[in-house]
Amino acid sequence: MLTPKTSKTIKSFLLSTAIACTFGLTSTTAEAAAAPLPPALQAAVQSGNPNAISQAIATLSGGNPQRSASLADAVVAAAEEMLATNPQAAVLVAKAAVETVKATPVQSSAPTQTQSVLTTAARIFINPAVQKVSPESAAQLASSTLAAASTTGNGNLVANVASQAAATAEKLLSTNPAAAMQLASASVQAVRSDSVMNSNPQAVLQTAAAAGRIIVNPEAQKASPSAAANISSNLATIGSNPAVQQSNPASALSVLADAYTAASSPTVSSAAPNIQNQVHSILAESAKNMALNASDANWNTGVNDIINRQNADAASRKNREEGQQQQEQQGQQNQNQQNQNQNQNQQNQNVPSERQVQQAASPS
Repeated sequence: MLTPKTSKTIKSFLLSTAIACTFGLTSTTAEAAAAPLPPALQAAVQSGNPNAISQAIATLSGGNPQRSASLADAVVAAAEEMLATNPQAAVLVAKAAVETVKATPVQSSAPTQTQSVLTTAARIFINPAVQKVSPESAAQLASSTLAAASTTGNGNLVANVASQAAATAEKLLSTNPAAAMQLASASVQAVRSDSVMNSNPQAVLQTAAAAGRIIVNPEAQKASPSAAANISSNLATIGSNPAVQQSNPASALSVLADAYTAASSPTVSSAAPNIQNQVHSILAESAKNMALNASDANWNTGVNDIINRQNADAASRKNREEGQQQQEQQGQQNQNQQNQNQNQNQQNQNVPSERQVQQAASPS
């Protein structure tokens, strides 16, 4: 018969086991996460100096990539704990951890810890406190995390990090459109491969949707029209991918619409004269794609509506521009005629009359 104390102990054990299973933590990982940092590394983390942290990890690991990954994982966990009190320092500490797992030997030897570091870093840069205090630092951490994730060969990880990086770029748009465009471009480029799109099409679509909302913004287009052109082409390809489209056809159509809108804008098309035709060609093929039409019976109509609407808007815009040019030309002609009339009147006033000539010729 179980005593109350024994029963309580068993229940606690079962609960802790359930929690560990739920969050995918083995007992070894849980103990590592709870273990304190070595004193030298703790001091470096408290200093908030990324170089000092990287040096401490290198020294303590002794060149062992698995040990480096384990230490980086502990460092980024410490960084996340700093969010509530010092979000800016949390970003700097997390950046050092991300830099550690960028190395190919570390990623190859410790893929689980690498994924843990990058996933935690993504939670840090997407955190509202970080984005409020230092949006540029959040974008820099997002860029580093995305670059590290892109070399792991883990499509699901890449898609998840990219979706959060694109969301960070969108938050940055109002204050720094150029930086927002740069991060959005990197995010879209990271998810463009078939392997990533097939691994996590929902996260890829979220990435594309955020990037689409960015590139239709006039300020973003002015900040980097060539980047807007590249993104629009990639978005047309992503939105037409069967796996991505099937995850949410309506959102995929919205991505295509943003891509064609940006490609057709005067700012973007001036920087990349062929981009509108390029995106148009991708959309035209998408409208005829049998797999896409099988997934959504309204796909062909939806894509053609985007093309026709944008073409109509372009024609209307051209007519307005031509009308404005004609008005300006007519106004210039009227001004020239007015100036000519004024000059003629001035000349007439300067010519003496016949009476004035006679009076000037007669003796006084």
